Amino acid sequence: MRLRKTCTIGCLLAWAALAQTDGGLRAKVAAVHYPPLAEAARVQGDVPLEVNSGVVTLVSGHPLLAEVAIENAKTLGSIEGQTKFDITYHLVIVDTNAYKVPTVTTVKRGNALERAISRVLELKTEKVVHDIRCVENPAPASDVKTDGGALEIWVYGRDICLQTQTATLSASR
Repeated sequence: MRLRKTCTIGCLLAWAALAQTDGGLRAKVAAVHYPPLAEAARVQGDVPLEVNSGVVTLVSGHPLLAEVAIENAKTLGSIEGQTKFDITYHLVIVDTNAYKVPTVTTVKRGNALERAISRVLELKTEKVVHDIRCVENPAPASDVKTDGGALEIWVYGRDICLQTQTATLSASR
């Protein structure tokens, strides 16, 4: 009975230590964001790195993506007590289902003098602007998967709306 209790407590402590390490790793990975320039250029791909005692070596990868991967890898430190491990950053652009929202605003035409003259001549003094704005959903959160000495980190960027705003005008009094 005592052996069983000791084993159970030992397993729970090991599980808690592993969960804390995994949680700390997840927090560090959650801080990684897709590089804005790479997202705008729609650059995606893998960036494999080798880490040995805190020294990060780039194996391959696009330069726009490599900088973010290297900076994040430097913050990771040791993983599960290992100082030498491989990391692969998968930077992927995903469709975030951007949608268009129509908006209507009324704006005054010209300055005060021009509007006064327009009223005398019975011309319209306001215009209605119909806008269509593109609203984008945020990208999914970064994720991490560990497999022994290898670490895979998934960083997601969003598909950016190319048409951010259009407008049509119509006049009113």
